[in-house]
Formats: sequence, structure tokens, C-alpha cells
Amino acid sequence: MKAEDLQRILSRRPIVRLSAAEWEALAPAFDEVEHHHTVVAGSLVIIRVGGTLAAVEQPRAEERVVRRLDDEAAMRAFVHERLETYERMWDGCGCKVDYYA
Repeated sequence: MKAEDLQRILSRRPIVRLSAAEWEALAPAFDEVEHHHTVVAGSLVIIRVGGTLAAVEQPRAEERVVRRLDDEAAMRAFVHERLETYERMWDGCGCKVDYYA
């Protein structure tokens, strides 16, 4: 997969699953907007895909999920919600993140 392929797929689908190796090969092609260490689930990375923002998450060591975000307000809300969830997970709440919804 190339960067253009990911951009095209994200324009049609809100979530794209990639292997960790696929993401590592693609990552340098995108501008990183934010990077958050979650402690419990790798990093939450916000990237710019063309004119679109997207979140890159790590549900498992060998998998990445790229999620299209509609705009900066949606990105801020998403990051805030995820970081709160990860903090609750760190505290042992037993909650889980559905990376595919």
C-alpha cells in the first residue's frame, strides 16, 4: 500500500486496518500533528492525510487502525475521550476500547 492508497481508502471508509509493518512503511509520508503515549495501548497519533485528520491507534502490537476524523473539533473530542478512557483503564476500570466502531 502507498500513502495515496490510504488516502483514497479513508475518503470512502472511516476506519482502515493495517499491519504494524504496513503502517511503519507509510508513516513517514504523513505529517504528525500530535502524539500521545497512552501507557496501556501504545501511542495515539494524529496525522494529516491530505486535507484530512486521522487517528492512528494500536489495538495489538501487530496491528494499527487509522480512523478518519471530520475536522479539528472532532479530533479534539476524539483525543480527549480516548485519553480519558485510557486513564480509566490505567486505574483498573475494566473498560475496553472498540477500535473498529
